[in-house]
Amino acid sequence: MVSKKRLNVVGLFFAFLALSISYTKELAGNNYEQLMNRLSQSANDSLLMAIVFTLILVYQKRLRNTIFERKNVLFLALGSVASLVYVLTLSVNQNANANLTGKTNILVTLVAMVGMAYLFSHLFLLLSIACERIHIHRFDIKYSYIVISIVIIWFVQIFPLFPGMVSWDGYRQFVEYFHTHISYLNFTYYPTNHHPWASTLIFGFLFSIGRFVGGTNMGLFTIVFVQVLVAALIYGKIIQYIGNKVGKIPAVITYLFYVSPFVAFWQVTIEKTPLFIAFTAWFVLSFVKIVLNDYVDKGYFEYVQLIISSILMSSFRNDGAYIVFLSLIILVLLKSKQAKVFAKNASIVLIVFVITYLSWMRVALPAMNVVAGSTGETITLPMRQLSSVVIRDKKSLNKKDLETIDRITPLDKVKQYYNVDQADNLKSLFPVNSFLRGNEEIKELQSGRFKKTANKQIKKETKDYELLWIKEFFVHPKIYIITFFQANSQFLNPLVDTDPSSRGIMYGNSYMLNNKFLQPSWFGQVHNWTSEKSRKYITWPNILFKLPFIRTILQPAFTLWCVLFSIVYAIYKKSYLVIAILPIFLLTMVPLLSPVNGYERYMLPAIYVMPLLYMTLAMISSKSLKDKFV
Repeated sequence: MVSKKRLNVVGLFFAFLALSISYTKELAGNNYEQLMNRLSQSANDSLLMAIVFTLILVYQKRLRNTIFERKNVLFLALGSVASLVYVLTLSVNQNANANLTGKTNILVTLVAMVGMAYLFSHLFLLLSIACERIHIHRFDIKYSYIVISIVIIWFVQIFPLFPGMVSWDGYRQFVEYFHTHISYLNFTYYPTNHHPWASTLIFGFLFSIGRFVGGTNMGLFTIVFVQVLVAALIYGKIIQYIGNKVGKIPAVITYLFYVSPFVAFWQVTIEKTPLFIAFTAWFVLSFVKIVLNDYVDKGYFEYVQLIISSILMSSFRNDGAYIVFLSLIILVLLKSKQAKVFAKNASIVLIVFVITYLSWMRVALPAMNVVAGSTGETITLPMRQLSSVVIRDKKSLNKKDLETIDRITPLDKVKQYYNVDQADNLKSLFPVNSFLRGNEEIKELQSGRFKKTANKQIKKETKDYELLWIKEFFVHPKIYIITFFQANSQFLNPLVDTDPSSRGIMYGNSYMLNNKFLQPSWFGQVHNWTSEKSRKYITWPNILFKLPFIRTILQPAFTLWCVLFSIVYAIYKKSYLVIAILPIFLLTMVPLLSPVNGYERYMLPAIYVMPLLYMTLAMISSKSLKDKFV
């Protein structure tokens, strides 16, 4: 049997090789050229990797236990998964053919996977040791002080953008709410659930109140003011709770995060995202409290908050309902196991949520003639994978298969519209279009090329398309896997971050000047309340977002990796608090099905509740926590 010491030596050797390997864009010729091509690190990368390897050696000598001990098998497994994701995303992000074609390339890639698995496993082991040294203290601070200071600091940062920055999605909600008529197209917008109609009604109502009081700009500011107030109240409660549970330093760090421009500037953006994130944070906070049994009496107040936050969360983004539903089912099972009886309160929350959601979707929306969102919005990943098969190996598809694909994504347009990182063009080929991104798509809707809703024929054709997608996975698994990693490289790998820029933050409304098809009747009345001079340096947060460390922790995949480590650490500690991480985990899974690779907005809900994840880690590591899984 090979000793652990020898395994470590082998691991270090593979780690050294892995740090020497690069991921190239060009496919080399013979085996020697392929090898040289893959060992072509830049001078900067070579120096950085040398430093990393030196730190590993120092760390190895100080660590008493190794990753190859039986008790650390979970971290070894997580490190292996992380390595697989890391290497594959870097490989396909450059050029899948250049890094995964040819025996030499495949061998080099496998070496990289083994070496990086060793590195990542030790990284996760080191993090688990760091978690063991967390000390929990109690820190009390007045809630009103937190909320007021958050509002003040936010206003100082964002006032040059008042009365508010309306995003593309925000304008779309306004034109639907007011049934805006676009005269040059002879087209009148109608209500849809493309963006949740509940959120559209709320925005329209708030805007109407503000406009009645002080005109169009006051209408926009009313929405911003409500967003700021709601978010400050919720994030303030999270800060106070973290202080009470784990101490002053975590509370201060959380406070600094929530008052940062990364959070502040989103509050002045008018669309569904800011309130969705706030209500999601409220839901996760209530969920964590209930999992911890951290309430007085029977926790009726916390369960009521869970009901309200779950309904509001699902009212501001369509996928929110699925996260809530799955989380509540697991909560019912956990509470039933803990009490060894039927979990009455948790079950009531689940039942109330399901009844409310179904009543709204099946009764209220049809009664208001609200058109359902297009199925094309939900199948952008399958569309990219099947389209990739069409582009790379069309001959493998028979006539019937091609006809099935053609009905959903016309074959003559697939190659032109295909972009693995951005599927908006591809999904616009779907026969039901609720997105309507421009004049041409509106004209195609008017001509009958696009439909408002799916009829029986389209539903059948969509089902056939989805069945074909499943069937083709077994024929072209490599294409499917490569396409998945290409489409989600920035959601899966923290080092794949093409352009941090503004992290999705808006700094102006000028983009709408030429998009007349999306302008409400009052668009011409919108103007900034401050001078152009005051907005001269308004993009200053972009400098912060590009700084080392800050850029990394704000990169979407960093959050996913933190969540996965937290789950494994909770299982390692045999803690039932792994359930508290479930909603955050689901929030990190949603972006993997989104149409735009690395789009910050899709991961924001998970990023904003990361302080609660870190608090849960501290609770898991606490020796005073006695309730464990058997």
